[in-house]
Amino acid sequence: MPRKSTRKKSTPNLLTTPPEPPPPPPSFEFDFSKFISTPNESKKSNKEKEKTNVAKRDKSSPGDETGKKMSNISELKDMASSKMEFVKRHLDRSHTEILKEFEASESRLHKRLKLQTQGCQQLMDEAEKEYKKMSDRIGEGREAMKDSYSEFITELQASSSRVFKASLPELSQSFGKAIDSLKSHYGIV
Repeated sequence: MPRKSTRKKSTPNLLTTPPEPPPPPPSFEFDFSKFISTPNESKKSNKEKEKTNVAKRDKSSPGDETGKKMSNISELKDMASSKMEFVKRHLDRSHTEILKEFEASESRLHKRLKLQTQGCQQLMDEAEKEYKKMSDRIGEGREAMKDSYSEFITELQASSSRVFKASLPELSQSFGKAIDSLKSHYGIV
């Protein structure tokens, strides 16, 4: 019975074709048409500018240079400076829009905070009124208790003095009789 080898073949497969090299990257071309600005552009409103910019973007293709080639560095500088001005204006416009939105949200938050503060103040005022009412009731109850206690004490003292005034002579007489009976019983004179 023949044995199978479990080893892998160590010789490389030299007869296969190598993989194809990757294609070269596409060449990059500048689109200078976006840098060109017209003199009438500064007079247009922002909305009109946006509309014309969108229309230009839709009509122009990526490789379109609007029929104008840059011939020297000064033209390139002029084009770059005009594009920088456009970017600056766009940034300024965006900045003002952001500031407006921020101020609007800040005013909304301020109004909300003011309403909540007023609500809290109303609750505090109502709580103070309730506290004052409760403290007045407690004070009135305390005064009523003091008055009733003083009345109770005066009545108790009056009744005890009456009892003592009425019963003391009776007690002294009964004690005197008891003593006299004891004396007569034992014969003490």
